[in-house]
Amino acid sequence: MVNVRIFQGNQIGGCVVVVETKYQDSIHRIMIDYGSSLPGHESDDFVFPWDEEKIDGVFFTHNHGDHMGRIMEIPSDIPLYMGEISRRVMKTMYSYLSKIRGEEAKENKKVYDLLSSDAVHTFYEYNPGEFESVEIPGFKIEPYRVCHSAYDSYMYLIEAYDDDEGKKVILHTGDYRGHGRVAENMIPAIREKIHADGREVNYLITEGTMMSRMDEKVLTEDDMMAEAASYLKEHRYAFVVCGSTNLDSIASFYNAAQMASETGERYVYTYNRYMASQLKVFSETAGTSDERYNFKHVYTMDLYKDLKSKQWTNSMTQKKLMEITGFLAFIKPEERCEKFIQPFIDDYLLGRTKDKPVIIYSMWDGYLRDDYANTARIPEWISFFKKMEDEGVEVKHLHTSGHAVPSFIAKVINEVNPTDAIIPIHTEHADMFKNLDISNDLKEKIRY
Repeated sequence: MVNVRIFQGNQIGGCVVVVETKYQDSIHRIMIDYGSSLPGHESDDFVFPWDEEKIDGVFFTHNHGDHMGRIMEIPSDIPLYMGEISRRVMKTMYSYLSKIRGEEAKENKKVYDLLSSDAVHTFYEYNPGEFESVEIPGFKIEPYRVCHSAYDSYMYLIEAYDDDEGKKVILHTGDYRGHGRVAENMIPAIREKIHADGREVNYLITEGTMMSRMDEKVLTEDDMMAEAASYLKEHRYAFVVCGSTNLDSIASFYNAAQMASETGERYVYTYNRYMASQLKVFSETAGTSDERYNFKHVYTMDLYKDLKSKQWTNSMTQKKLMEITGFLAFIKPEERCEKFIQPFIDDYLLGRTKDKPVIIYSMWDGYLRDDYANTARIPEWISFFKKMEDEGVEVKHLHTSGHAVPSFIAKVINEVNPTDAIIPIHTEHADMFKNLDISNDLKEKIRY
């Protein structure tokens, strides 16, 4: 019979799904994701018995560490599947990490080499439902793009063929949301592709990260961009803390800076070459079909680098140019980035400029909650922001979640309308699914 097994589904991060079927008298299995648990979980990650249970392919929903972080533990003879842009993003990251001194450099180089190898098979397109399916003995897998904070994220429709049960259809949503820029594609994909030719879904596996926050309101990316533009009109010297692979939010702040500029163009700076390289990847991929993802005039910060231009009489430092034009600069909340902010603080305090630098924090607030019961907190980040606020720097929290609010989860469940089971994963509150606005018949199908 078709067997769906969930590992670490009752936590946020590190969830693994294995689907097993008996096909032509042989057992075949595929796996969805193999990532690391997020900080705060007391137990160690489970270890899959690779030698005892052969896996025919591992499919990654997206490039976050809690979904892909244990890729090097997967035996080398197992094919890996992911989005092409996800692969490029990860290659850029591990190329950078492999050049940093230390013992981990060699391990990071191994990850880069794996991602560059023929073991990785990729999907590449911008509109959902236009991929060719992947066929593995006993399975047909169809990838469909979903909206998440990691660009190039996928849900997988799995047709499993069993000698005894016949065909069973499983939809694994991956992480998704209804308030990002490609979110409007998900429901049409379910209606027109998932349910094509009357196809029914037997098992729905869906994330439930935000189930503990039933009434929480979240900004859409466009609403966040508009609020950022308004804020940046008042603050010409702005630093931003945002995930380096969170393309939608990076685009929100980048475009907000252009909207806020009096000349219609505000240069963007990054704290190192790595992030500049990621923006180049996004410009060369997503940016070719959507101008909002085309990042122009992006520079790595080197404040006292001497710059020259035919349009200038004299050369000037990068810092001087930033003062003249205003800027948006992506940083990390760590001591090494203080050197970029402090000169602008000093200039303001000494009366050399009327513009005070500000910092926009666009990540989960849980990293900054300074209580020892919060194991997800990052002490270095907390110290950084305390020091900045002590210096008089305003820190504006402006963020939107990468995960679906409960009302959108309910909408997805209603559209999929699975015949057999609803299986929550990526949540510590699976029991809250009973409170969703879905029929009693669907509530009876929830398994946790």
